[in-house]
Amino acid sequence: MKKIIDGKINSTEYDNALCKVLWILKEANISEEDKEKEIDVCEGFRNDWHKKNALSVPTFRKLIYATYGILNPNVEWENIPYANQEAYEVVKQIAYININKFPADSYSNDLEIKKAYNEGKDELLKQIKDLNPNIIIFGNTLKYFEDKDLAEINWNISKTEKKYADNNTFNTAFYIISNNKLCINAYHPSYPKIADKTYWKEIREAVLSWKSNK
Repeated sequence: MKKIIDGKINSTEYDNALCKVLWILKEANISEEDKEKEIDVCEGFRNDWHKKNALSVPTFRKLIYATYGILNPNVEWENIPYANQEAYEVVKQIAYININKFPADSYSNDLEIKKAYNEGKDELLKQIKDLNPNIIIFGNTLKYFEDKDLAEINWNISKTEKKYADNNTFNTAFYIISNNKLCINAYHPSYPKIADKTYWKEIREAVLSWKSNK
């Protein structure tokens, strides 16, 4: 199998963004017949192939709404465009990578993801460092990263206060690294037990809290 290509959805828009947002997920669900092909997971977003199913696929939908909330914090939930309409355009400004760089199936195995992390961490950490994001959103993936590895690329959370966007739900944790760096530890956007609005709201609250500390 060939390694999957991931990274910036649109290099120009990401590089010129006032706030660079990086999503880190687990792995790409690739159909059996496509596993031997060279695949760029960002291409589908870049060319609007996912626009038609942006509402029906929870990972796409929540990622879009949460990103929209980060980039448009003054827009309230009821005024956000649908994920398959104007809101979709926010994906062009983000970077999106997976821990496992090889094709996978629909079910993720924690041991396999950790193994992929251990075997590919040098490449993965360099990729994060080169992307130089302001905000990293871990979609239930922070647990695979070693604190010392994050510290090596200047994302040290071990000595940073862990806060929650909502102290009643404890769904979304965040760490203010500096005025220019925010680490968010959220559920994977496909997680069905958190409503779209809650997912959007808690990530937005984490970002607003970070901005208020600048």
